[in-house]
Amino acid sequence: MDDRDVSRFRVQMKLLQRRLRRESLPAYGVSRTALQVITAVVRLPEGVQPRRIAEELQMTSSNVAAALRELEGAGYVRRRKDATDARRVAVLLTDSGRTMVADVRSERDTWLGRAITGLLDEDEQRILLAAGALMERLAAFERAPEDAGGPPAAHEPVPPYESAPPYESAPPYEPVPAGDRGTARGAS
Repeated sequence: MDDRDVSRFRVQMKLLQRRLRRESLPAYGVSRTALQVITAVVRLPEGVQPRRIAEELQMTSSNVAAALRELEGAGYVRRRKDATDARRVAVLLTDSGRTMVADVRSERDTWLGRAITGLLDEDEQRILLAAGALMERLAAFERAPEDAGGPPAAHEPVPPYESAPPYESAPPYEPVPAGDRGTARGAS
């Protein structure tokens, strides 16, 4: 894959990511940042501290604090002060927060499922499933700090999300022949 292909692939992933975000925004009256924060609260251990959320999302602590105020005002999270250190705060998801996150995920999955079945034939769906497994491997890629120019450091594969189908059933990835690149299905 040359640099142009890599750049094109990055743009393609970004376009899908933006679309998935658009599919979940309007109904809940919270900002995109607040959705990112509440998703991190779900993913991280219960009672996570705001500092840990900021690290996970690579956000400033002030942005996380503003999003937490927004989420708390909407009733999606609550903050509890530490019994031994009043400066420390634990962030807890409320029942309505759990429901909202589940609804957002369901809406995105519904849109994506409709797009996949509406636009892709069975072979393309199998290729997409295999590509998803490859993207998980790419997401786990890290270079060893002492060897930034060498081969990647060995890492455990990223486990699939709970709702993802098993990737073992996907066929091996077969690259598209060079002459077929950039040709959309059904285009001439």
